[in-house]
Amino acid sequence: MALLELAPRTDGGSIKGPGCGSFDYGDRSPVSYIPRVTSAQNDAARDEAIASAIDRATRLVPFYKSWAAGDLGGSVAPGARLTALPVLSKRELRTRAHTEFVPVDRAVSAGISTGDVEIVTTSGTTEDRVSIVWHQPWWDLSERESYLLNATTRAIRAGCPREAVLTTPLCAAAVCHVGDLPIEQRTLGRLLFLNQKTDPAYWTEADIVRMSEEINAFQPEVLEADPAYLAQFCHRAGSAGLRIFQPRHIFLTYEFPSRLHLRQIRRLFDVTPISSYGSTETGHVFTQCEHGLFHENTATCHVNLQPLSRPAVVEGIGRILVTTLRNDWFSLVRFDVADLARLAATPCACGRKAGLTVASIEGRVRDLTFTTEGHVVTVNYLDRALGEAPGLLAYQIEQLTPTDYLMRFVAEPGMESRASEFGVRALRRVYGAGAAIITQRETAIVPEPSGKYCLSRTRFAWDPGSLFT
Repeated sequence: MALLELAPRTDGGSIKGPGCGSFDYGDRSPVSYIPRVTSAQNDAARDEAIASAIDRATRLVPFYKSWAAGDLGGSVAPGARLTALPVLSKRELRTRAHTEFVPVDRAVSAGISTGDVEIVTTSGTTEDRVSIVWHQPWWDLSERESYLLNATTRAIRAGCPREAVLTTPLCAAAVCHVGDLPIEQRTLGRLLFLNQKTDPAYWTEADIVRMSEEINAFQPEVLEADPAYLAQFCHRAGSAGLRIFQPRHIFLTYEFPSRLHLRQIRRLFDVTPISSYGSTETGHVFTQCEHGLFHENTATCHVNLQPLSRPAVVEGIGRILVTTLRNDWFSLVRFDVADLARLAATPCACGRKAGLTVASIEGRVRDLTFTTEGHVVTVNYLDRALGEAPGLLAYQIEQLTPTDYLMRFVAEPGMESRASEFGVRALRRVYGAGAAIITQRETAIVPEPSGKYCLSRTRFAWDPGSLFT
């Protein structure tokens, strides 16, 4: 998300760029970058980039040739042109050849031989995993521009900071660190990959000590982490009284950062975590600024929020549709990343006005639950209700029927009853007074096959497509 929740990368972003590389990111980059000028010129440049993305897709990219008939044309504002086009689903991206999203003026085989591109498979469950054409300079530009959206990270140069990574060790792209590997095999240039187990519940005391010592010795400027993994590490390391080197920046990505995660992280680290939202396919899409809101990375993407057509417990929610900009090798137009966001009601105090300002990343569409009256409940709304529960370390809500709910939870020793009672009261406020709530204490919540965690889900069938007009 994300970033990146990147997120959020909520859907996981690939980690690339082991070294500083050979690119100069002063005012220009090796991709089609338009330097910052005045606000009015920025607006014009952005409209030009969006129009160019549409034109290039419908003229040169095989998959979008059938979309050309629905394009309103260059006489219409680029934003309106985009809105009139269909939505690209993950299923379409997964079931079609990656070459169908490459412009015909680019030859993938030649690009691979020259090192301009590579084929990367995204992380995720089987139904989410896709293969894309990866252009490193474009990713580096997206990353660098995302740093500029937070005052505390503006000085970071993309691809350069010493970085420790604490996420699932499952393979993402060509990186895989499952097993018992020496640190030399988990260090890739400036990157140190800490975790070697697919489920943090199986971390031993020796694992916690090893990761702590590696962070202390490596002294990363940046700690990039899945919030669920980092929270469990912080709880275990804090309980053991271990002292941990303090990085300058902590980026939370890969999945939704629960308030419970943040509570545990802040007990061990003094630095304020920053949520970064994006994906391997789309690059860095939103970055949380120093005032806590999320800003669109307008240099490399354009975001539409498609409103819900079904009543929700909060207003301003829509699904995130991303159109990539200035990527000459891989074209995504109105790509549904399957996540939700909520628009900010007022301008951000940081003063940034370009693109969308988002109050929160609300979680995955497939993780929605519903009140007893059928109103949509997002992961973020649910987490807001449970985030202050005393002693609660982790939870998972399952909606069994339209009126029955199961709360699995992990609590600190001696706090189980208080956490359970708080949870029941909070869930009735969320779902309705008539909601039947069952609580079930667990020693751990099991991650999904992708290595990510599911905070909420339904056990009955419903149609996600029915939520959008």
